[in-house]
Amino acid sequence: MHRFLRSIAVVLVVSLLFQRALCADEETLETTTEANAAVTDGEKRVVSLEDRLATGLKVRRPEDVAFLEQVAQRVQEGKLPRKIVDSTYLWALRRRQSYPFPSFQKALRLQAERIGVDLE
Repeated sequence: MHRFLRSIAVVLVVSLLFQRALCADEETLETTTEANAAVTDGEKRVVSLEDRLATGLKVRRPEDVAFLEQVAQRVQEGKLPRKIVDSTYLWALRRRQSYPFPSFQKALRLQAERIGVDLE
């Protein structure tokens, strides 16, 4: 019973934060994207979504890297909106955990499930 209530609470919190993030200024995301751009010989080189997620979320395990590869692929295919990935990424970082990946993974899976996208 405790586990069930905890799951419901997580879903509600993630949903509220997701809606809040979508309504928030895009300024935070733009700042994050600019901060992740590398300058090489006067040219800006934008870091890929997968690399940005892996670095920011402090991914360590091969199966976590595989999950991020799948997320990046779904975004490229247009099946998973980048806005959902970015808002979930920013939410996980704001939680200030030493290892934010598990929160990101769980929240993104819930959001993807709501829109009918399969993330295994």
